[in-house]
Amino acid sequence: MFFGGNGLRALALRGTAITLGGTASQQILRLLSNLILTRLLFPEAFGMMALIQSFTAGLQMFSDLGLRPSIIQSKRGEDPDFLNTAWTIQIIRGIALWLFACLLAWPLARFYGEEQILWLLPVVGLNALITGFYSTKGIVANRKLLLGRQTVIAVGCQVIGLSAMIAMALIWPSVWSLVVGGLVSSLIGVWANHRFIPGMSNRLRWEPTAVRELIGFGRFIFFSTIATYFVGQGDRLFLGRTISLADLGIYNIAFFLGAFPGMLGGMVANQILFPLYRQLPPAADRRNFTKIRKARDLVTSGQMVLYTILALAAVPLINLMYDERYVAAGPMLVVLALAQLPGTVLIGSSRLLLAVGDSRRFSRLEIFRGFFTLAFMISAFWLWGIFGVLVVPALLFLVTYPLQQSYLARYDGTDIPRDAAFMALSALIIAVAVWLNWDSLAEFYQTSRMLAPSVTGSWEPKAIFAR
Repeated sequence: MFFGGNGLRALALRGTAITLGGTASQQILRLLSNLILTRLLFPEAFGMMALIQSFTAGLQMFSDLGLRPSIIQSKRGEDPDFLNTAWTIQIIRGIALWLFACLLAWPLARFYGEEQILWLLPVVGLNALITGFYSTKGIVANRKLLLGRQTVIAVGCQVIGLSAMIAMALIWPSVWSLVVGGLVSSLIGVWANHRFIPGMSNRLRWEPTAVRELIGFGRFIFFSTIATYFVGQGDRLFLGRTISLADLGIYNIAFFLGAFPGMLGGMVANQILFPLYRQLPPAADRRNFTKIRKARDLVTSGQMVLYTILALAAVPLINLMYDERYVAAGPMLVVLALAQLPGTVLIGSSRLLLAVGDSRRFSRLEIFRGFFTLAFMISAFWLWGIFGVLVVPALLFLVTYPLQQSYLARYDGTDIPRDAAFMALSALIIAVAVWLNWDSLAEFYQTSRMLAPSVTGSWEPKAIFAR
């Protein structure tokens, strides 16, 4: 009844259900493989891979030209010449990314004092070269809110990639098993994307008009993604230089589990809310505003439920699933989940700026967030150690919210009463979770604070929680 038909409501509901189901399936698969791999590998391997993935994510985001949002919002989003030009630019970008990964390997290995980076980064960088050949069929399907095949392909590729990781870890228990699995998944993903998603096959094409439109829209996206990188990956880059690899591996376990609600919300925002904003601009009709609000309420509520479960169950969950080497990930996960709660009120709202073509203000907002992320991360780590890095999302929300609302108000996208209600609920959940986890949180804070640079007077990496 609700999911049948081809109307916008049916497409949005189906798209949301598919996105939720697909993301949940992928996260369950990642969790199962993570539980297996943590028993085959040492924490240092996860720490090193987290660092390498942060580098490659940086290369990807520093060169982001906004091709996906450009295609989704453009009137030429289904024009063969426009799509083929975007595909050609994507391939060139992938080749450039791999070359940059090779060039950066030596200086990064020297900076972090880890010789493995010299060989790992160029090999992991091959993922960027491979994914540069992804077909634009998936983006066009996303534009139409047709997400079924993409989700099946993503889950299937993940199964194959994770199976390759586990097989390699049994034969060769090192960080290289994680690298090989990632490459296998990327190769299968590109092939399946071209083979199984219906639509126009891509060919090399360079149309100057299309290039100008793609680059014109994407030039502001470029700056915003650099800032977004520091928001999403800056913690591991920073901690990779200030704590031991073993502690970074423990932190990454907490981050892996705590990132699920945000990942789920982000995917819904990109694949559902962004196209909905394009088709139902709030400023055009009050009914559009109401429909968008209902969609955002659903996403925010879902995220809050997941973060609440994590905050309440984190310590026993970590103790149950992992061995004693990872016990510190429990209180880390509690703090991380609670720090993310206030930001759930904003999920997806900034996509309105992209939907109306205002990539300039979207970029300003992301740059603002990136600047304060770095500022808060450095100062909070200096004061409180790892605990300080974990509370950065909550501090960031406090300074970001006013600016974001001022931008959204230009397009009738603000909803202050709704946001206030969710913020009050977040505050209540935080108070209850802190009270229930007081003993473990107090011990974690004291240990983290005791070894913070403000206490020790040193920024040199040191093992704090690794056993």
